[in-house]
Amino acid sequence: MVSLVRLFGLTIASELPLPGLVDAPDGSPIDVTIRRGTVGPEADLVIPKAGSFAVRDGREIVVDALPGIPERNVRLFLLGSAMGLLLHQCGLFPLHANAVALDGMAIAVAGATGAGKSTLAAWFSRLGLGLVGDDVIALKPTDEGMVALPGPPRVRLWRQSLDTFGLGSDGLEPSYVDPDFDKWDVPVALSGHEIEELPLGCVYVLGDGPGIGIRRLGGAAAAEALFDHTYRGGYVEQVGGAAGHWQAVARIAASVPVFSLERPRDLSQLDALGRALLDHARAATARTGGAGR
Repeated sequence: MVSLVRLFGLTIASELPLPGLVDAPDGSPIDVTIRRGTVGPEADLVIPKAGSFAVRDGREIVVDALPGIPERNVRLFLLGSAMGLLLHQCGLFPLHANAVALDGMAIAVAGATGAGKSTLAAWFSRLGLGLVGDDVIALKPTDEGMVALPGPPRVRLWRQSLDTFGLGSDGLEPSYVDPDFDKWDVPVALSGHEIEELPLGCVYVLGDGPGIGIRRLGGAAAAEALFDHTYRGGYVEQVGGAAGHWQAVARIAASVPVFSLERPRDLSQLDALGRALLDHARAATARTGGAGR
């Protein structure tokens, strides 16, 4: 049975089950096909505990899963690194960030793995803000400005973050089946998930500091921050090289404000951080009139 889903603005027909994603309307033109097959030496991605993946022309992903591997583990890399390469091939910009909807715009928070992006996304979601995506946001230029394309309707949280929100793991699916990997998929109801693309309002880049501080990054610093937080940036050379990627980065930096967001890594300050970011984002987008539009 083939699954027909929407992800990052693309209609995907997949031979592999993709539970939890948004169903595509019947009759939607197919942009991407995911199928099982033998990959061999032309693999673009080889994961010793999952399998091999070939990503072709932004149109197809072939999955050669190792026998006996849980499908959830294969999906982690299929919808992560393999999809990241496909987004690069499609000419979309995959930003290592989450995003939520605020006043009709997407507010993105970029950061390294483990920086707390998903925890912030969960905090905003519990406040009632629509989730655009978690961990990876696909950006697309339009005549009106930069837009964010919605990702999966879930956030992935480590046990410590679950505890912070008073959540247990009962009823949740592990992000990866491994006793040493204590991270969990927390689904977001479709009523709290943005289905359509949203104009990008601003981008915050997480950094460490003794207190909560937000400052705007200038042109070159903003572009460098976006370049550094490109999701799977190692693929850039495979899809046209750094020069074209820098042009894309510069376009984003010129169209939306980019801010540095410093904070201590202390979950007891999560409420203060979330409210400071929310107040700042509302003011920033009000001043620019919605820079992403």
